[in-house]
Amino acid sequence: MSVQGCGPAPPKLAALPRGVRRACDAMRAEPGRDLSLARLAVIAGSSARTLQRQFRNFLGKSPLDVLRDIRFEATRRELLRAPGNATVATIAANCGFSHLGRFAAQYRQRYNESPSATLRRCRSDLFGNASSLPILTGAERPGVTVIPFALIGDEARAGAGMAEEIIAALLRLRWIRVVALGNARYQLRGKVWGDCRGRLRVTVVLVDASSGSYLWADRWEGERNEAFEFQDRLAMRLSDAVQSALRDAEIKRATRQDPALLNAWELTMRALPLVLSGAAGKQGMALEFLEQAMELAPDDPLPMSLAAWCHGLRGCVHLAPRREEEKKLARELATRAAGLNAGDAMSEALLASGYAMAHDLSLAAVHVDRALAIDSGSAWAWGRGGLISLYRGNSTEAIERLRIARALAPADPMNSFFSAGIATAHLQEAHYDDAIRWFTRGISESPTAVWMKHLLASSYAHVGRREEARRSLLEWTSVYPEGTIAEIRSGLPFCAHLLDRIAEGLESAGMRHQA
Repeated sequence: MSVQGCGPAPPKLAALPRGVRRACDAMRAEPGRDLSLARLAVIAGSSARTLQRQFRNFLGKSPLDVLRDIRFEATRRELLRAPGNATVATIAANCGFSHLGRFAAQYRQRYNESPSATLRRCRSDLFGNASSLPILTGAERPGVTVIPFALIGDEARAGAGMAEEIIAALLRLRWIRVVALGNARYQLRGKVWGDCRGRLRVTVVLVDASSGSYLWADRWEGERNEAFEFQDRLAMRLSDAVQSALRDAEIKRATRQDPALLNAWELTMRALPLVLSGAAGKQGMALEFLEQAMELAPDDPLPMSLAAWCHGLRGCVHLAPRREEEKKLARELATRAAGLNAGDAMSEALLASGYAMAHDLSLAAVHVDRALAIDSGSAWAWGRGGLISLYRGNSTEAIERLRIARALAPADPMNSFFSAGIATAHLQEAHYDDAIRWFTRGISESPTAVWMKHLLASSYAHVGRREEARRSLLEWTSVYPEGTIAEIRSGLPFCAHLLDRIAEGLESAGMRHQA
């Protein structure tokens, strides 16, 4: 069985030839499909020799090497999201690996753990306490209705329970309300086709009920005789995709409205992109919206959790005038929100961020675990867990978790923070070229995130690229003119070894130690 969309996106280059794009799209769409070089050449519309040459020139690998990379990433994502009855052998086979022993050895070499360890980690830690958490029922949260799927063809009857599985998966997220048709702001519609050859195809669309506009769509394929497993996997994958689309839709909806007319949820959505931008100047605007939200809904943990993280960023990253006071506010708000949290994975991940910025890594880790217990596919929780590992000095674990976060949500606005985390972990290990590459990537993902520039400057300085180091430092000081090495040392809760390495590079680039 193959599930469309389960593979990672192939490498992207500005001028990728059409044939290479077609071949990569086919690999990503069905990583478990038997795709020989000859078949890929037919898909690409070129000769096998031409396709080989283009892959080498533009991606640095052969087509089959790229296919193997896509299959490994697809398998890892499936292991991390696997339902309770899944096995390593089944998942590996579905993603195109026929020799289990060879696959397991190569998987361990790539990810520093066995595939069964990945599966055990997902099950033992992430699902144990989720059922005991109450469902969040705030009336301001977006309401979604799942309309029973249209069944086309006799074989499609195997997918008759698809809508119910999706409802159950959405309810586990806890911040999305599943409601009756007349009360829904959004509608999830779908169709199931049988192809008379034992396969099912499912298409799903998310629709804004008020405007009728389509917000998101995808399709999946699977074997009819594995319908129950297919429904489990599809429901979990769909719930991950839908919540990102819903969050984006709610942000856009709140941004279009008059701020004076917004409720607490809408004010929080208005503040969220300001915080995620990484721009120092936007944090104050975000806090204004969040303070209004907390006044309107003093028992809602979400705006409080986001405000905790925002104050923490001001104290640790953006060097606000009263940094210690900002960190204190972050902890106070996180503590208040923790007492209110009703099992919302988004709030839990943001709570972890607030505690981490307040330098309480133990409590931050507790809330990461809670977020993952509610939603094992939460990119925000995996990413925050990776940053906590970085702060504790475990760069290998940090990179692993942050890569998982990026794989789970390749287009998430939080990815610039995750890229910065991967970069800083490489800086900690003295892998300066990798650090430069990931800092550059993080800045490209969020151009307003000038706060990374001093870390990039330090990385440049360590490899003797002094002009680039000075230029990066100048860009940073244009936003933080009073910044010093001493202030950076008192910012993010990095371990002493990493702080020494950052300071050494910054001193070489010309930053002063104290005011």
